Amino acid sequence: MFTLPHQFEFLSDAWLDEARRFLERETVQRKDRLGGRPFSVAERFINAPPHMTCADNVAQWSMRYDGDKVTVAREFDENADQRIEGDYQAALTAAQFVGLLAPGAMKAMLRELRAVYGKDRLPRIAGSLPDPQANELMGHLHDHLGRRTVENPDLAHRAAAQGLTANIREMEETGYTVIEKAISPDFAEDVRHATLRALSEHNTISLQWMLYHGREIELLALNPKMMTLIDASLGRGAVIASLSAIRKGPGPGFIPNHTDYSHVPEPYPEFAMTGVGVWALEDWTAASGPTWIIPGSHRMRRAPRPGEGHNGGVPIEMPKGSAVYFTSGVWHWQGDRTEPGERVTLHMHYNRGILRSLEPKKVDPLHRNPPRLGEMLGEDDWFDKMAGIGRDHVRFQHMLQLHKFTDQKKREILETA
Repeated sequence: MFTLPHQFEFLSDAWLDEARRFLERETVQRKDRLGGRPFSVAERFINAPPHMTCADNVAQWSMRYDGDKVTVAREFDENADQRIEGDYQAALTAAQFVGLLAPGAMKAMLRELRAVYGKDRLPRIAGSLPDPQANELMGHLHDHLGRRTVENPDLAHRAAAQGLTANIREMEETGYTVIEKAISPDFAEDVRHATLRALSEHNTISLQWMLYHGREIELLALNPKMMTLIDASLGRGAVIASLSAIRKGPGPGFIPNHTDYSHVPEPYPEFAMTGVGVWALEDWTAASGPTWIIPGSHRMRRAPRPGEGHNGGVPIEMPKGSAVYFTSGVWHWQGDRTEPGERVTLHMHYNRGILRSLEPKKVDPLHRNPPRLGEMLGEDDWFDKMAGIGRDHVRFQHMLQLHKFTDQKKREILETA
């Protein structure tokens, strides 16, 4: 398994052991509230990644509380009170959602799963738990494990499940790719309101450190499709360089043609040092003042020179809730806005793990998010965890293993084009 000692892959043996420990402890502590009423849950998901070595690539488990003791098993229980089935990768995304018992959280989680995977891939739920206390306990189990459940490390398997294989190849060829409708219109509107609120509070048209300006931004930063593109371009362990917001009214663009390689000597490396995801919080058209990109300009391995102009540039047009991701020092700029109203965008800038962040990192959001956010804030990085007695060799070996596996799977994506 590709985890640190305190983390787990979804439905691995270690994940089941942690579920058993939690349920054994909590059923004892909640015995009076549970009132001796038995309940049971079973889950089964197809298309688990091959390295999990599940029989027929089907990952499954079940739990049963008899009113006194709890048992956890690897087998699926056809007679369980509640049975959940579906696709492994979609279920994993759901398993990483923390805060399931908050008002409206389940509905919002399913809405975003539908946006990422489509309605046909949503987990199917049959039956129900007979008691509110049982539901509450399983909700706490979900959050407990969600804080410890890592992303599927198999990049090729994950990209295929998310429909991103062609996007990764396009990104290598042109330096950018667009993921259309990666979030729902409702969530895009929530993010837009949160962004405008933060900008208004600071009386500015641009603002850094957006990760710490609302739960909506945290959830957006964890978008599973964006995470896959980051892994494909920057490798695992990439850190948040900056999360910034910009509001732009009518008029000429004020960000000229440039790359995002600050202080990187030329010629740029052949591998990507940074990647930027820009989220469209309203429809992007040529008139709305979108980002413009010169496809393939990353192969120049340098910044544009004064007077080189915009030859070959294309406007990024995409519907609300979409994102453009560009990398490897591709040339880009802010377009002119010729229509009324404002373009409100979030620019999520990531650095390869060997680089510093542009913004100071805070651990405030970690308790309400899965390990992936901690990875982007340097929690899994042996550089940041070095102590006076020496290096953190556990994290060092962990990240070496992740890098090797990710590189192997990226080669599979590109070589099978």
